[in-house]
This record gives sequence, structure tokens and C-alpha cells, in this order.
Amino acid sequence: MRKKISIFLGVSIVISLFVLIYPTRAEQQKNIVIIYGSRYGSTAQNAKWIAEGLEGKALVVAAKDVGDLSGYDHVILGSGIYGSQLHKDMSAFLEERKDEISNKIVALFVTCGSPPSYAQKYLEMFAEKCGVKPKLTKAFPGWQKKELLSPEDYKILENYYKNINQPFEDYDHTDKTMCFEWAKEILKAI
Repeated sequence: MRKKISIFLGVSIVISLFVLIYPTRAEQQKNIVIIYGSRYGSTAQNAKWIAEGLEGKALVVAAKDVGDLSGYDHVILGSGIYGSQLHKDMSAFLEERKDEISNKIVALFVTCGSPPSYAQKYLEMFAEKCGVKPKLTKAFPGWQKKELLSPEDYKILENYYKNINQPFEDYDHTDKTMCFEWAKEILKAI
């Protein structure tokens, strides 16, 4: 009986070590990383939906938390637009690591409240800061949730809407279907 227990424990330990040391099949298949900068969450949400549309092949990580990228073949970058600029974490990430990823970038996206024709200038600015011309770019709409805004941003937006004689209201224009469709385009492109 002791011998059976010893064998069982030995096999259990070997299996446990194997699981800890070797990545799962799903982890091995994740050769795409989506790196984003998001202030109030809509860019993060879009990144997660894009990853879902990439059929489990992508890891989603905030620009401020990016670690080792050597295991990824493809990089997708996304940023919210604030004051006509990329999110500060994305800008900092690019300053430090753009050379490391420039040959892996396949797609860029921005999340902003501007119409697509106007948002194109943000995509061009983003590509220029990356030093690449990616295969795909996309501007996605976001949300405005007053309860999430910093006091400073709240005041700026309150004044903005007052100046254009529009109500200062919450909105959510995020679109999961749009993110999924773009993810399909990315899969075709890679």
C-alpha cells in the first residue's frame, strides 16, 4: 500500500512540475500581443474585444505593464486620444521600446470621440511615433462616463459642452461587433 501511495505521489509531483514548467497549448498559441494606453477604460475594452475576435491568439496588456515581448510575432498597439495626443503610457512605451517592436507592429488603433475622417490624423500621428506604416489602422469610438472623470477633466468637459451649447452627458459608443470585424481583418493580414 505504501509503495502505491509513493508512486502516486511521485507521479503527481512530476505532473505538477510539468504543468508549471511547460506552457499550455493556449499559451503557446498566443503569438500576438495587444498593448494599450487607456485613461477611462474604453480603449482597454476595445483591446479586450479585439483579442476575443483574434480567437484566443492574443494577450492584452496595458502599456505601463509590458514585460518581455520576445515571444510575440505580432504587436497591435492601441491608444486613447487626450488633448489631441496619445495616452501618456503609450507615448512613454514608444519612447523606450519602439525599436524593439517596430518590425512586429501589424496594426494600430485609437479610441476617441472624433469622427473617423478627423481621427485619421491621430492614426497618422500614432504611426509616425511608431516609425512604421502598419498593415491596418482603425479609429474606434469610446465612452464618456462622468463618474470616472478626474475633477480636472470633468471641469474641462463641462466647459467644453457649455461653450458648444450641448448637454454634458454620459455616452457609450463602444462597439464589440466593430472590434470583432477588425480582428478578422487582422487575422487575414497576418
